[in-house]
Amino acid sequence: MLAATYATDNVMVPDVSNDWRTFEATAYTANCRGCTGITKSGIDVRKSPEYNGRIVIAVDPRVIPLGAAVEIRLADGTIIEGTAQDTGGAIKGRKIDILHDSRSTAIEFGRQTVDLRIVNKNKSEGDVGE
Repeated sequence: MLAATYATDNVMVPDVSNDWRTFEATAYTANCRGCTGITKSGIDVRKSPEYNGRIVIAVDPRVIPLGAAVEIRLADGTIIEGTAQDTGGAIKGRKIDILHDSRSTAIEFGRQTVDLRIVNKNKSEGDVGE
């Protein structure tokens, strides 16, 4: 059940959600050809895929606001604590891209169907965002 929603560019964004929603997840690294290693929100992720103890993810900000804390449940039940700090040209709608520290772990992750819920859409202290 959604606690509340607000509209952004005609897309309803959950405020905080206890409901898990299905997303398609892919993986990326900060060290790919053409990548700068700096996220949309200005974080340098070249040395670590984490920011404030959470894994950085790329999102469609019309669906998940930049700065939001999320939980991602993989098919095997593993929960990843993430933070929406990046965007990507192919990341539209219910798609996310999870930052990995190496090309090999990103390839191993591949493409997966995951469940995601927004834990806190508000930027926590120290978070960078638009």
